[in-house]
Amino acid sequence: MMEATTRRYSWRRELWLLMAAGCAASGCLIPQDDTLLDSVPEFMNRPPRIIDSLVAPQQRFIPDFGADGCDLAFEVAVEDPDVDDRIVVHWYVDYNPQDPRGPYRQYELASTREPRRSDRGTLLISLASANNPLSTPGPHLVEALVSDAELVDRVVRPRPVQLPDGTTIDNPGFVVTYSWVVNTVQGDCR
Repeated sequence: MMEATTRRYSWRRELWLLMAAGCAASGCLIPQDDTLLDSVPEFMNRPPRIIDSLVAPQQRFIPDFGADGCDLAFEVAVEDPDVDDRIVVHWYVDYNPQDPRGPYRQYELASTREPRRSDRGTLLISLASANNPLSTPGPHLVEALVSDAELVDRVVRPRPVQLPDGTTIDNPGFVVTYSWVVNTVQGDCR
């Protein structure tokens, strides 16, 4: 009696394994709907990056601009894995979103065909100049916006890209920021 039960159990197990193998193998018989690409698709845009260790000045809060020196240089070093992208550093001083204006200065970084751009986006502020935006004593905000696309009111405008099949997609642009707070004090700069 025990032998018949064992054989029946063995037979059911083998049947179940055979059915499972048949189901798994039938996946190969289902037609595959493969579409071959005519060409390699374009890379999607990747964001630029400000290299924090190469930013000047390193401290983000300058407590006494005008007390020790009359000139202050702000610099950002940038890298972008998309070496053909046009990289622009937009400098804003005391930006007010209720009264939006364009950047104080713009600086386009030359393409070197390397991810890290050789030149830096630099803004030189001199308290000795007449139209200096940091001449008023008190706190000021200096911002560097680095973009690989056109900026409209500090917002990136995507660029349409036509695909080989005739359709278009929006290739997003990116903007990254770095900011400093500068407290201007009365000094002997004028």
